[in-house]
Amino acid sequence: MKQQPECKLEVADNGDASGKFMLTGVMNFHSIPLLNQQAGQYFSKYKSIVIDLSGVTYVNSAGLALLLEWQRRAMLENRTLQILNIPKKLINIARVCQIENILSL
Repeated sequence: MKQQPECKLEVADNGDASGKFMLTGVMNFHSIPLLNQQAGQYFSKYKSIVIDLSGVTYVNSAGLALLLEWQRRAMLENRTLQILNIPKKLINIARVCQIENILSL
């Protein structure tokens, strides 16, 4: 069986009340479940969450769905979520779906 490329969500800086995270690798249908599980472990510790996507090497619509889920979860839990360095491909997918305003692109 072919091994799927991985994606990691790592704490980039833990010096204050905001959680700063770096997401690296491939965001696709195979990596999303693990990323969502990691987010559940990390995000509950912070009132403000910043996610840097500059290390993402590939993304498809599953990545967009995950970011929308994280945004929904943050809103329900009264947290702020900021997404930095959104890959152009992800922006294009959001535009095609006419939801770029939802992600504040």
